[in-house]
Amino acid sequence: IAWKAEAVDDEFDIDIVAFLLGSDEKVDTDDDFVFYNNPVFDDGVVELTIDGSSEQCVRVDLSSLPAECERIAIAAAIDGDRTFGDLGAVSVSVDSDEGTAATFVLDAGTTERTMVLTEIYRRAGKWRLRAVGQGYDDGLADLAVRYGVDVDA
Repeated sequence: IAWKAEAVDDEFDIDIVAFLLGSDEKVDTDDDFVFYNNPVFDDGVVELTIDGSSEQCVRVDLSSLPAECERIAIAAAIDGDRTFGDLGAVSVSVDSDEGTAATFVLDAGTTERTMVLTEIYRRAGKWRLRAVGQGYDDGLADLAVRYGVDVDA
C-alpha cells in the first residue's frame, strides 16, 4: 500500500492494519488484529512491514492461515484530523512469487479518516481478492471495534 511521498509530512500519521475475520465478520481474539503494536500474527503467517515513509506492506501466507479465518480486511487509518481527501490517492499492489497479480488506486476519499482498502476472502475453497475503498469518518479505534476488537478506553 503506497501513497505519494510529497503528501506525507509531520501532519500525517498513516497506519496500515489487517483484521483476520471469521464467518461472523469479527476477529476471534484481539491477536487477530495486526497493527503497529502487534505487527506479526502466528509467527509470520500475517506480517505488517513498513517499507518507507509512504509505503507499508501486509504479507500473508494464505496456505498457513487457520481454517476459521474466512476473510482478511486490510485498512488504512490516518491519525489526527487529516483525511483521505487531504492525502489523495492510495495505491494497492498485490504481489506473489510469480509477480504482480493486481493493482488498483483508491482516490475518491473526502472526509474519511479510516478506509477499508481491500479484502482477501475464501470462496469455494479458493482465496479471492476485492478492492473495497469503504471509508469512515471516525478513527482506528472505532474501526477496530466494528471488527470485534476490544479497545481500551
